[in-house]
Amino acid sequence: MPNLKLTLEYDGTDFHGFQRQPRLRTVQGTIESCFSRLLGENVKLIGAGRTDAGVHALGQVANFHTTRPIPPERIPAVLNSALPPDVKVQHSQEVPDTFHARRCAQSRTYRYTIIERPSPSPLLGRHAFVLPHHLDLAAMSAACKPLPGHRDFRALQASGAETKTTERTLIRLDCRRRNDTIQIVAQADSFLYRMVRITVAALLRIGLGALQPDALAKAVTSRRRLPKLGPAPPCGLCLLQVSYGRASAPRACPPHHRDAC
Repeated sequence: MPNLKLTLEYDGTDFHGFQRQPRLRTVQGTIESCFSRLLGENVKLIGAGRTDAGVHALGQVANFHTTRPIPPERIPAVLNSALPPDVKVQHSQEVPDTFHARRCAQSRTYRYTIIERPSPSPLLGRHAFVLPHHLDLAAMSAACKPLPGHRDFRALQASGAETKTTERTLIRLDCRRRNDTIQIVAQADSFLYRMVRITVAALLRIGLGALQPDALAKAVTSRRRLPKLGPAPPCGLCLLQVSYGRASAPRACPPHHRDAC
């Protein structure tokens, strides 16, 4: 039974997240429904990360098994002709039967975009958080430096998550500015529930001078959530890339693990 790997791009604005939900429009549900009609069989899609409502993706990865002998190179053209404009398949390939989009992933990279403008942007506001204030990028960058490494990030996890361990390996966290745009990039083996958006919210407070640059590292060390800190708006977040090893062998994955930001 062929195992097919897909690279997906989508605008998450009008989706209730990636994961299938009854009576709600989701990325997984939309693709499964479309593929099931085209192939004449029940398709079950496995995603590398369960992005939340309003979160976008340039490099989401998913896989599914099918009994149909469809050439992988034909999948983007065939499926995209039937998919809505806000979700498309950018690439497809056949992979070993052992490949699992979530369990085989070695890292995920997210980007959060902030635009410093005095008024809302009807165009850019769908894919960025428009903020009418100037941020202290040096303070935000200083706050990022101590965080990479393997540690317990429970202080950056939203409530309501089900995970056996809150330890993760943060590979990269940095902030960059170009003109009026600031981008925060985070890469880790996996992320806790809304971890990226909570980290961004803390960095925004630091950039606005409401918190000291060392507040984020202190919260992680103490394992205590910063008070009154909700996640940053989902519109600015995008899943850029999911990375895999050459062998793409499944790695150990905590029960109830959820990579949703």
